Formats: sequence, structure tokens, C-alpha cells
Amino acid sequence: MHLHRLPDGTDDLFWRYVQYAFQPDAGPELEESDRPDPPHTRYGLYPDTSVTADDEPVTICSSYDFSMWARDSRVSAGGLSTVATPPEHRRNGYVEVMLRKLCRRYRETDTPVSVLWPFKHAFYAQFGWATASRRLKWETEPSTLRSAAATGGTWERVGRDAWESLDAIHEAATGTDDLSLDRSEAWWRTRQLRSFDTDPYVYRWRDADGDARAWLAYTIDGDWGDRTLYVRSYDAADTEAFRHLLGFLTDHDSQVGEVQLETATDSPLHAMVDDPDDLSPKLTTGPMIRFVDVPVALEALSYPDGVDATVEVGIRDPLLDSVAGRYRLAVADGAATVERRGDDPTGDAVASIGAFSQLAVGYRGASDLAATDDLDADSEAVETLAAVFPATTTYLREGF
Repeated sequence: MHLHRLPDGTDDLFWRYVQYAFQPDAGPELEESDRPDPPHTRYGLYPDTSVTADDEPVTICSSYDFSMWARDSRVSAGGLSTVATPPEHRRNGYVEVMLRKLCRRYRETDTPVSVLWPFKHAFYAQFGWATASRRLKWETEPSTLRSAAATGGTWERVGRDAWESLDAIHEAATGTDDLSLDRSEAWWRTRQLRSFDTDPYVYRWRDADGDARAWLAYTIDGDWGDRTLYVRSYDAADTEAFRHLLGFLTDHDSQVGEVQLETATDSPLHAMVDDPDDLSPKLTTGPMIRFVDVPVALEALSYPDGVDATVEVGIRDPLLDSVAGRYRLAVADGAATVERRGDDPTGDAVASIGAFSQLAVGYRGASDLAATDDLDADSEAVETLAAVFPATTTYLREGF
């Protein structure tokens, strides 16, 4: 089998596959729509070495190329999306073949990290991906937020041409937060400020000095008397700006009965309102991550000051033989050098590629992994890895 970019003239084929996989209730007929064209590359798995627009792949996917922040460093990553296989080609192992070939392509282009949003955690876990972040989903009446809200300044509705101003707010809000994306213009225009179903309303807040410090994109769903305002994306430069964003949501209490928004797990929202019992936060898992090139990924990261350590790590990988093996990691002066020492996944510590990726980006600490048997290491190796890879709050908020 061969992985190819989908040829020109295959838009209808791509959307037919995607629609059947994710919207089968819509029926077999394609509807013309003003779909955004996000900055992704479409791939198909074919039996032949060369293809035309008339050839149909056995399965397809999309891949986004972007940079993400991990441990104060920008790392190249591939965002895997829209994996879809027609029913006549299912249960033949084609997705596994496609995933392996795509990950090899990532390696060839110095893209050491793969990220995806799973339709089912267990499906991608079997191929080496593991949860990268969690989030809190808040569902509440708008009036509940009033005690935490602030008023003043000016809210204004903006369009896609305001993306640079919104990006500045995003940078102020997230900086180099672990797993935040470095958003491009195309990403703003097609992923943040547009949608495949209903385009969101987009508003920006300026303070009394005229500085833009918060923004949000949202949709309103439901029938009159039973409407929900869903915040699709937002940024607030600081706590004061976040309070003004809450005020904006509160002012919709005459239109909607519920507001939904998501935050990182360390959000202070619970402590900001008078009655936190009315917030009903729900902890949910987010995207999954895996390294496809261990040395390139690790050498791209920054490391804690004052840590001088060497450890050998064995990594198991169910998908990529080129990743499975033994690695010597040496950290000094905030940087690392990594050397592959053999094909056997043995060492001072041993973990699956998914668990090791979680450790490296900070989602789970070494002690946590050891306690659940996801890391096989003695106490000295656990202590070393905990110093090299301290746990942190990760939050990848982007959908793709």
C-alpha cells in the first residue's frame, strides 16, 4: 500500500468519505456549502504507486503542520485529522498502515511530534498515542457568573481581518504555555474564526485606554427558551480581562439559559464566583500525543536550570520499529543530547512511547507514571526523570 497526497479534483471524494465517517445521518448526497479551507494536507492510502483523481483510496486522513510550545520551546508537530475509511474497506488494517506511513513522513520532514483528537481513546492508544491534556468544561446559567464579572471598557464585533489583534491577545494570554499553538494567519482565518457548520460570532474587548485585552468566538444553539451559548474559543490577557469576558457572557442572560466554556484544569473560575456549586465543572480528556522521533523531539525542548543528569531509557513502540529502542539522554545547561544505543527497549527506565511522550511534555510526572506501572524504573531513575521532566499543566485548546 502507498500513501499519496490526494490529487487535484478530489474534493468531492474527500468530503464524501468525511461525511460518511462523521455525519452519516446527513445521507449520501453531498450538499454544496461554503466550507473553510484550512491549512492541511489531504492523504489517501492506495494500492498503487501512482494515482489519479479517478482512483479511490481505501482510507484517508488530513495532516496539519504547525508549531507548538512545550517546555518553553517551539516544536514542530503534525496534527492528524479526518481519518475516514468507507465501510467496504474496514477491518483490513488499512488505518494502521496509513498511520505508520504518515508517521514515517513526519520523521522525514523533521516533525517529531504527532497530535490528534481521538474519536475513541483506546483506538489510538493501541498505536502509541496517549492523552496529552485535560480540560474543565463549565456549564452554568449566565447569572452564576455575575459575581465574578467586571464591567467597563468596550466590546466590539470584529471579522476575520482582525486576526492580528486577536493573535496579540492570544500571545499575551498563553505565551509559551505548554502545548499551546503558534497560530498562523491561515489558522486564525480558517480554524478559529470560521466553522464547518455555523460560523461563530467574534467579539473583542478594549479597556478604558483602548488596549485590546480579551476576545471570544461563540455560537448560540437551541430554541427560544432553551438556548445555550457555547464559547468555541477565547483568550484573556489577564484575570481582569477574564472578568470582563465573564461580564459579556452574563449580559446574555435574557437570551440564553446556559453558558458553556472550557478552561485549563488550573483555572481559578471556581474560586471567583460566589456560589461555585452552580458551576458544575466536568473534567474531560483532550487530545492525544506521541513522539515519532525521540532524539529530535527531546533535543528541541528546554530543561530546568541546575539539572545535570544522564539516564538511559527504553521505549516500546507498537507502530514504529524505528522509534522502539534504548536511548541515552544527557541533560546539562538547560539542553539535552540524545543518542540511540540499540533496538532493545531496555534501560534505567522503560516506558511505552505514549507514556514517555506524556512525561516529556509534562502531562504526567515520573512518580505518577511509576505508580500506575506505566514507567518501569527504580527509585533513583524515577527521581532523575522527575528532575529532568517536572510535571506541569498542559492545555492544547485547538481543535482540528
